[in-house]
Amino acid sequence: MAPAAQNSSQNNSAGFVKYTIVLSNNTLINGNFINGQFANTSNGQIPFGVAFDSANGYIYITNTGSNNVWVINGATNKVIANISVGKHPQGVAFDPSNGYIYVANYFSSNVSVINGETNTVIGNISVGSGMEGLGSYPAGIAFDSTNGYIYVVSEFSNNISVINGVTNKVIANISVGYSYYGIAFDSSNGYIYVSNLESNNVSVINGSTNKVIANVSVGKYPTELAFDPSNGYIYVAHAGSNISVINGATNKVIANISVGSGPFGMAFDSSNGYIYVSNFGSNNVWVINGATNKVIANISVGKHPQGVAFDPSNGYIYVANGGSDTVSVISIPAIAKEYKAPFMESVLLIYITITIVILVVAIGVVIAIRRRRK
Repeated sequence: MAPAAQNSSQNNSAGFVKYTIVLSNNTLINGNFINGQFANTSNGQIPFGVAFDSANGYIYITNTGSNNVWVINGATNKVIANISVGKHPQGVAFDPSNGYIYVANYFSSNVSVINGETNTVIGNISVGSGMEGLGSYPAGIAFDSTNGYIYVVSEFSNNISVINGVTNKVIANISVGYSYYGIAFDSSNGYIYVSNLESNNVSVINGSTNKVIANVSVGKYPTELAFDPSNGYIYVAHAGSNISVINGATNKVIANISVGSGPFGMAFDSSNGYIYVSNFGSNNVWVINGATNKVIANISVGKHPQGVAFDPSNGYIYVANGGSDTVSVISIPAIAKEYKAPFMESVLLIYITITIVILVVAIGVVIAIRRRRK
C-alpha cells in the first residue's frame, strides 16, 4: 500500500496538522502524512500514551509494540531518546514535584519511573494483585498535585494503586468497579475520577482520604477521561461514539456529546479552552468547545489515533497514531489579539481628552466669576 499524504491546508479555527513525526526513522514531515507503509503493527511500532514534561519541554510517548518510550523535544519535534521499560507500556504521567515520568507496564504488572533529567529508568514499582494468579495489568495513570500521589488503574485487579511520589512506594489500594484504564484528576475539588468499563460508571475518589465517595452512572463502556479546569467538568469517552460530561461540583452528568467512531484519548488546551478527542475508528480528532460543550471541528490525523497531550510551551497538540507509527502535531491558530489603537489615533484621543478637561475647567471659572459679580 503506497503512502498517502495530506497537506497542512486543512486549516480551521480549532487547529490543523502542521507536522507528522514518523517514529521509526525520526523524520519530520510537513502536513498530515498518512504512513501507509506501517498500516499494520508488524514493525512493532505502536504509539499509545502521551504525556508532556513541563520541566524539560519534552513529550513522552509509550510504544506498546516494542516496550519502550520515545522522547520528543517539543522545540524541534524530533525524537531525542528511546527508553526501554516494561512489557506493553500504556498510560504515562508526569509528576512535576519530582520531575519523574511514570509509565504503566500492562504485561509486567509494574510502573517504570523515568528521571526526566537523564531520561533513564530509576526504578520499577509493582502494583495491584491479579485475580486467579493473573497479572494486575496496570493501564491508566494520573498525578494528583494536591497530595503528590500517583494513581494507577489496574484492569484485572479492580483496584487503584496509590504511589507516594516522594518514596515511590505503594501506600494504598482502593477498590473500585471493573476498571479499564481511564483516570483523571480534578484540581478544583481534589477528586480522582476512574472509569469502570463493565460497570458503566465512574468512581470518584477523595484524594485526601483515598476513599470512594461516589459512583456516577454514565453511558456504556466508559474508557478515557479528561478534566477541564476552565469549567470544572470531567469528560468521559465511551467505546461507542459519545462523550459524557460530568460536573465536578455536583458529580452529575450534565451533557452527552456525539463524536466520531471510537473516542479514545483526550486533552484540554488551556490556550483556547477546547477539548481534543482522538477517534480510533474514524482516524481523526474532534474538537469540543468547553464553553458550549459543542463539537466545533474535526481534524484528520494518522491511523487509529490514541493518546493525546497538549504542550503549553509551544501550543501544539500531540496525537499518537497507533496504526501508522506516527505522531500528528496539531497547531492552533493564534487567537485574535487585543486591539491596540495606532499611534496617531492614540495621540488624537489624548488631545481630545485634554481639550475637554480644559473646556470644563474654563466653563467652571466663567460660572464662578459671574456668580461673584451678582
